[in-house]
Amino acid sequence: MNANPMEEQIGRLVGNLLAGGGEIFLPGVGSLYTERQGARRLNRRTVLPPSRTVAFTSQQRGVSLVDEIARVMREAGGYENPEAEAQAVYDRWIARVHRADLLTVEGVGELKFKNFIPDEAFDLRLNPQGREPVRVRVQRRFDWPLWVGIAAIGIAAVYGGREFLLLYPEAPEAAAVTEIPAASDSFGTVEAPDALVEAPPTERSVAGVSAAQAGDAASGASVPDAAPEPETAETHPAQEQDAPTALLSGRHYVVLGVFSTEENARRAVRETEARESALRCRIYRFGGKFMVSPFSSDDAGACAQFIRVQDGRFPDMWTYTAR
Repeated sequence: MNANPMEEQIGRLVGNLLAGGGEIFLPGVGSLYTERQGARRLNRRTVLPPSRTVAFTSQQRGVSLVDEIARVMREAGGYENPEAEAQAVYDRWIARVHRADLLTVEGVGELKFKNFIPDEAFDLRLNPQGREPVRVRVQRRFDWPLWVGIAAIGIAAVYGGREFLLLYPEAPEAAAVTEIPAASDSFGTVEAPDALVEAPPTERSVAGVSAAQAGDAASGASVPDAAPEPETAETHPAQEQDAPTALLSGRHYVVLGVFSTEENARRAVRETEARESALRCRIYRFGGKFMVSPFSSDDAGACAQFIRVQDGRFPDMWTYTAR
């Protein structure tokens, strides 16, 4: 320890102990030790990073500086009594660096009134990242309650509008009056207007010929034998469809059910007509699904009357107005 001034050598020894996170006891003075300080928010966008500092206590903590000096002497060799010589070195050092309420550790810092102030170089050794405040980017929080409330209002508006349109359908520009037979225990054979309008010409011509033949038979007129006409197969309008038809804008439909596949819709038609032979159902495209309707009209009141008549057998029917 004679190669360098005593203050520098002891200061380096104290600095190494403190930088390594150790504690050192200065006999007759107190103990120095390092403590870690957590990060601290200065304001909304500025944070003081975590750091290490040197603290002082009057209690004995850690290894004695005299013992450390003796250890260094033993490692260097050439000392007959390292413990006694280490105590003498410490006494000379403390006499030179300790003045009243000020103790200076060369290369480490100063102890003033139990408050240790580290040198700038030693503080940088303890805190390589520095002590400058760091600006942080504040992330915007996703306000869940606000967006859930907005979604609830939107859903309520959609369903409320749908119910309003079902209760108060728009009146068509030209409403056609459709006669509906009076309610009875057994609903008579009623052909949906769609089926009557869209019946193929072959079916109407066959019906006309049949009516003419019936008239001739009633009048007793003799008709010469003629070659038999080829039989024309009369098919149900719902069965004539190769594919479901499209809805007419502004027209009102009595909805028996909406199905995800065409096969399910046709099965519903067969089951409904087997249950009530007077009904003639049709299948319409309803977005990506298939709607089964036994009746449609340009008049919403006619659809409402149809639903009332059939309420006993089919209570779940409702009216839909095509857009």
